Amino acid sequence: MLALQRNANFTDKCVVNILPCRIHHNGPTKVTKRYWSLEAEKDGTATSYFRGRKLRGKRINIPSGYQGVVAKDTDRYLPQPSKTQTGPTYTVVDEDIEIAEEDDDDDPPEPVKVFEELSTFEEVIVWGHDAVPTNEDTFVKGIEEWIAFAEAIHGPSTKNSLQNNRQLVAQEDNQDISTTTQVSTP
Repeated sequence: MLALQRNANFTDKCVVNILPCRIHHNGPTKVTKRYWSLEAEKDGTATSYFRGRKLRGKRINIPSGYQGVVAKDTDRYLPQPSKTQTGPTYTVVDEDIEIAEEDDDDDPPEPVKVFEELSTFEEVIVWGHDAVPTNEDTFVKGIEEWIAFAEAIHGPSTKNSLQNNRQLVAQEDNQDISTTTQVSTP
């Protein structure tokens, strides 16, 4: 597990740029307009030049309800809570779901690693050489798929969505049964 702790040198907002090259530096740098001048286009793309090479960028906005965070790894962990709690506790989301008790008294709690929050961002610009990256670009696709995946896992579930999932599973089970029972004999 992870915990974010705001850094003393926290910067309110930044724009994350994914460049189509490798730069042998990892950290902040003083970038002047001489070295990085961004021209925003009306269609949501951007143009810039890096060491004389033309770059075209595609802006990917972070959806509302999400926040992009620039964080730095530390060597710290949160202190572990003391074991004063007796017995398991549960939160009932759906009464139809059965919860099996597990004996995890012997397992130590998972350590919580501390990351320092350096800045936040609301958009990422993915850059390509001479052409705007398409939706099939590795980074563009990865960001969009990750957000969709996170919504599927952490999004609110309702009784209707749980019922729909059960119906889909039942339909799949019936299809599996029907395909296995449709064996013709000569």
